[in-house]
Amino acid sequence: MASIPHIAVIGSLNVDLVTRTPRVPAAGETLTASSFALGFGGKGANQASACSRLSRPKLPKSSKAKPPSAKVSMVGAVGDDQFSQGMLDSLKEDGVDVSEVRIAKGKSTGTATILVEEATGENRILFTPGANGVFEEKDNLIPKDVDVVLFQMEIPLKTVLHNIEVAKAQGVQVILNPAPALPIPISIYPSIDHLIVNSSEALILSSSLENPEDAQQQLDSLSAPLLDAGVPNLIITLGSRGCYYHTLLRFSSGQPGRLIPASPVEKVVDTTGAGDAFVGAYAVKVAEGLRKRENVEVEGEGRGWVSRGVSVDEAVAWASRVAAKSVEREGARGGVPWGDEVE
Repeated sequence: MASIPHIAVIGSLNVDLVTRTPRVPAAGETLTASSFALGFGGKGANQASACSRLSRPKLPKSSKAKPPSAKVSMVGAVGDDQFSQGMLDSLKEDGVDVSEVRIAKGKSTGTATILVEEATGENRILFTPGANGVFEEKDNLIPKDVDVVLFQMEIPLKTVLHNIEVAKAQGVQVILNPAPALPIPISIYPSIDHLIVNSSEALILSSSLENPEDAQQQLDSLSAPLLDAGVPNLIITLGSRGCYYHTLLRFSSGQPGRLIPASPVEKVVDTTGAGDAFVGAYAVKVAEGLRKRENVEVEGEGRGWVSRGVSVDEAVAWASRVAAKSVEREGARGGVPWGDEVE
């Protein structure tokens, strides 16, 4: 491992077209919106930005500032259009290495059209892949000397699955945030070290395995098929209700999962990107804990991990505080705090 751990985020880069509105119009209705803004996002880019911001102080050039706790690289593709350079520059401003980002000739940069309802802060999103769809199944996207790889599912699914297997074969820690959620092959679950989903994504994934009729009864029932499939660490985000996690170690010994209450929020301004902030924060804690990580073999149940320096409980609790702070601000990426802004 290098002097600091290296996180590679493999996923989408999109232009965000954000409209804020008092309420969402009904079918056939036209409303006057409050504002419009163009931003740079995509789940991959959002999570890379979150990882980078949360691994360093807000003023990294200050002589008194601590050095970053991780290097963060973005792996993906943008189009050869008017948006691509702005996208790359915005990531660089947050300290992200963009040398692994391709410029796809003849393609447009991906877009996300986002409606934010001002009264509640809730969002609705339409995604157009553009250059995010250029990758082939066997493209190897894993950078050299990487310690943690973080995937979503806004680039081709076959590319994601192939690179999860490549990363695991190289001994790299794999985090998957399967959004948008699609059923994935049961054979891939043992190669995922950390699976982070919201409740609806967990339902889709668990229902594609065994016992779908039990999946909605309670969180332990919802998590059981995924843990049975070989996932060592499962995290289910629950919005204002908090966060639930379960591990293969706890599951195999008959213990229930744990529910972490939501951190207090002064006022919800914008929930866009809160999930990405949570995932990025969790990834940073996984990377920081790698130096003191201890592999644990569980007889008959595969592997798991604990960290002498950072426990799953601590990582989830910190990620929850990060997500809570992010919803108090506007923007999917602009709302993500820096590392020294979260206790």
